[in-house]
Amino acid sequence: MITILRPLSTSQLLDRVFHLYRNNFLLFVGITAIPQLAVLALRLGDTGYVFPHFAGRIPTPLVIGLASFIAIEIAHAVTVMAVSNLHLDRRTSIGSAYSAAKSSLFRVVGISFAAVMIPVLIAVPIGIILALVFAAVGAGSLAVGNVAVIRLTGGAMAVAVLGLALRWWLAWSLIVPVTVLEGGGLRTSMRRSKTLTLGGRGRIFVVYLLIFVLSWLVGTLFQLPFLLTTGTRALRDPAMGGTLAHVLQAAGGFISTSLLGPLVTIAFTLIYYDQRVRKEGFDLQLMMSTLEGAPQSLAVAPAS
Repeated sequence: MITILRPLSTSQLLDRVFHLYRNNFLLFVGITAIPQLAVLALRLGDTGYVFPHFAGRIPTPLVIGLASFIAIEIAHAVTVMAVSNLHLDRRTSIGSAYSAAKSSLFRVVGISFAAVMIPVLIAVPIGIILALVFAAVGAGSLAVGNVAVIRLTGGAMAVAVLGLALRWWLAWSLIVPVTVLEGGGLRTSMRRSKTLTLGGRGRIFVVYLLIFVLSWLVGTLFQLPFLLTTGTRALRDPAMGGTLAHVLQAAGGFISTSLLGPLVTIAFTLIYYDQRVRKEGFDLQLMMSTLEGAPQSLAVAPAS
């Protein structure tokens, strides 16, 4: 079968995201839920409510947060492989997607962590230095200790730091599909993502923002019954309210992450292919390789 690709508008891309998600719901939820089971076990063990013999032996929230990050990135990598196969009209399953992505899982986790932390480690010190400079200038020209100057300076620097970090994050937003589908290390994946996103970062930001807002709204509505149940139980039995709240939050977080987590991964995988179609004529490369009977692995090889 010849796969026909074409450039997608923002609305078409979003429609494709929800089309793939709806038609392969169990596939994507299953992929995301598997690594989240380990995180759920840690959170439940930490409460001592479900696994009382683990109480006091579970790592700190920082370690649980790290485990959550690793689980999310593993799901990202495997989901990229599944979306790629579906987008190119190939058969896929949870097992085959994990098998195909297993060689890149550790690289994805490490590269994603670097892509998150590098902008923070650079932008935050710059923001602090600029804040101190502006605060000193403001304090010298106005009354020392002026609260308005401190607030204005702090707000301006927070916006500047966020904007600087956001610029890097958008440039590296395709780093996971690049790593999974093309291979390469940190610098190679970062450069490749930066090249592919050039000229399309505004649209990428809009797509991510829309999906983030939608996921947040749906996730909040989904967890509302858990919160109401916790509040009711706390009124009846204050001693058990806190523990039950943590259990319900862990369960609600597991379900909402499993249900909504795949959306953003589907989106950035489709954006990866769309940018390649726009910049590299990937649709023509794929059509030619299909007509010539080339191996399917050529379909995800980077353009030379």
